[in-house]
Amino acid sequence: MRPFRSLLRLPEFTRQTWAGLCIALVAYSTLTALLAPFLGERHILPVALLYLLVTLLVAARWGYTVGITGAVLADLLVNFFFVPPVHTFSVQDPENVAALLVFLAVAVVGASMLALLRRQIRISAARTVETSILLDVSQEVARAVSPRDALDRLCRATVHALRAQGCSIVRAEQWQVVGAAGGLAALTREEQAVASEAVRTNTIARVGLARAGHRAARSRDGTAAAVTFVPFGPASPERGVLRLRGPFIPPPLVDMDRLLHAFADEASVAVSRAMLAEEAGRVEALQRADEFKTALLSSVSHDLRTPLTAIKAAVDSLLDATVNWSEEDRASFLATIEGQTDRLTSTIDNLLEMSRLEGGAVRPTIEPVEVEALLNEVRLTTIAATAGREVTVDAPPALWTATDYGLIVQALVNLVENAARYSAPGGAILLLGRQAGGRVLLTVRDGGPGIPSADLPHVFERFYRGSQSLKTRGTGLGLAIVKAMVQLCAGSVYVATNADGNDFVIELPVSPTP
Repeated sequence: MRPFRSLLRLPEFTRQTWAGLCIALVAYSTLTALLAPFLGERHILPVALLYLLVTLLVAARWGYTVGITGAVLADLLVNFFFVPPVHTFSVQDPENVAALLVFLAVAVVGASMLALLRRQIRISAARTVETSILLDVSQEVARAVSPRDALDRLCRATVHALRAQGCSIVRAEQWQVVGAAGGLAALTREEQAVASEAVRTNTIARVGLARAGHRAARSRDGTAAAVTFVPFGPASPERGVLRLRGPFIPPPLVDMDRLLHAFADEASVAVSRAMLAEEAGRVEALQRADEFKTALLSSVSHDLRTPLTAIKAAVDSLLDATVNWSEEDRASFLATIEGQTDRLTSTIDNLLEMSRLEGGAVRPTIEPVEVEALLNEVRLTTIAATAGREVTVDAPPALWTATDYGLIVQALVNLVENAARYSAPGGAILLLGRQAGGRVLLTVRDGGPGIPSADLPHVFERFYRGSQSLKTRGTGLGLAIVKAMVQLCAGSVYVATNADGNDFVIELPVSPTP
């Protein structure tokens, strides 16, 4: 029974046409029943105009087929009931023959014009709906924070626009899913075969056909497709498909295949941008690595050789049997070896930490962090480095930020140790937390001296120590490591200086209270 029932099920256009014909027949019958008993051959003109009005109305509502059929039917009814001799289709007066022919021509032309106008209105409405949908999708993609996020947002917007069950964007290279919504996972072997055929022929392909009793994306036999594959356009630099799980409901008046191809074109552009962003990221990482190697080689000559030279000299002196060193001399040599070893260890640790940060080995975990507790943790961690100084914390108790706790603690510890190393001996250090708009400002304030204006643009550069390097030892990596850590936490860092000291400020996003 099911095959026969599916054959008897009429497409939507045919059902509308038959409904229009039936309503037109009722309208003509009612009009004829009202006019025939009271009007005769002397009232042919007003009768013809009334039938013409009904013809134009049904053409405007149900289109060309119903309009033309109504025009012919109206001409026959006027001839049969109102043109003498009545109740026959013969016409005696040549003038009446001409009048019937003119009436039929006017009715046909009028019905055709109105049907054409109706079709143009429907096309215009469909284009408006299409444009509105694509604009909504474009706006959703524009809100993405990254090219990869844009792919997921595009899938969610597509699911919302079509009321589909799921959507994914799949690259033809190894059939990799690069964006998804609705839980669509990797392609099955059957789906890969269908997707490959869709890409090869550049046509929409469907798999897993199932019956559906409501309006849905339909194949030629009227069934609803469970999974639909829409290939990227032939001009796209990427090869792939937009995969939709249905049944899904298209917006009214819209050409479904045209809209699906528009979504696929948008997906191909988003994939191309994501691939270009990844390639740019790899190139940037290689450039940073190359710059780091160059700077490392220039730094090795001083920051690594100097402690090695001092250690070598102290060891050679201790091993020199021709000199009778006193205990004080031996202790001095050992202290030199220990101090230079610590310096060398610190340099190597900083170099390794910088290479990890720049090489992408550190993956931040962003979570809500209470600012007051964070700053107190930093104060306790730096007790040894700030011995002899007053370190205070000033932050409101209900202020939260979104960051990686471990990375931002280490960044602040580096800033505090830097302040203790370079600021005036015994000077106070203030850890300040404040909110400014949608950002949280974490400030490490020391008591000076202020950083020279010539050094300010370079303090966060790798291996840069500036004019203060003559007074204290260092690798010039401490502030560069701070900057890398803060950037991983989606923040920024800068320094403001004045006659009273320096403010190293870290900006981070505000987080609502969890």
